[in-house]
Amino acid sequence: MNGTLQSPAARARPLRPASPMSPAAYVGKDVTSLLDVGCNVGGWLRDCAARHPAASLAGVEINEAALQKARAALPAADLRHAGAERLPFADESFDYVTCMEVLEHLPAHLRPTAFREMRRVLRPGGRLIFSVPHAGWFAWLDAGNLRHRFPRLYRFALKRGGRDATYEQAGQEVEWHQHFTLAELERLAGDGWRRAVVRRGGLVLHPLMDCLSWPFYRRDAAHHPIRRGLGRIAAWDYRFDFGPASYGVLIVLERI
Repeated sequence: MNGTLQSPAARARPLRPASPMSPAAYVGKDVTSLLDVGCNVGGWLRDCAARHPAASLAGVEINEAALQKARAALPAADLRHAGAERLPFADESFDYVTCMEVLEHLPAHLRPTAFREMRRVLRPGGRLIFSVPHAGWFAWLDAGNLRHRFPRLYRFALKRGGRDATYEQAGQEVEWHQHFTLAELERLAGDGWRRAVVRRGGLVLHPLMDCLSWPFYRRDAAHHPIRRGLGRIAAWDYRFDFGPASYGVLIVLERI
């Protein structure tokens, strides 16, 4: 893993205050190394590089196309093609591990393994920051589950979803997005942790905006002004903690 990742362009951009549902709010200034599990195209790692230019950054991702985009954006980061259930790093390698909106995509039998792997690569006292869908009032609005709720309509409208090829290459299927309770997450994480933070966010606007954004993603128009406006509404909703009714949850665990 290499050192400084921050580009002149990144240094020139002012940093936005971290949202309480963002991992940036829980990464300390003294961070020296961070692994992002399920890094996708590297969006969070780019933000982390701007906030902590001296930190060594790493990531894993099963989507090869997304991984190539992340490597192009972060040439100094150690980015590898791997899944959460088998992290290709030595024991106690990182101060922080982040895993944002990833665990719900894993087959249920691999989730405990993923937690064990993330704990393995963390140093004692290191932090795991992860977020997942929460079992709140509007979990049924999850756009990611439309293919499972209405399979015939989904196949008629789309034939194949954008994630199908990625999961087929990994020998997996697109999973039902489970919305977890805190008790379920505690059981999955297992022993050897101290819970440091639990923060929930979003109610109904976040899943509604996600549903309305779906056609833009299908047309590869994620940067369309309307889609970006929907995203800002969803992000605003996510800033508020609605307790047990919330749509998402972020948890910070410290390895003991």
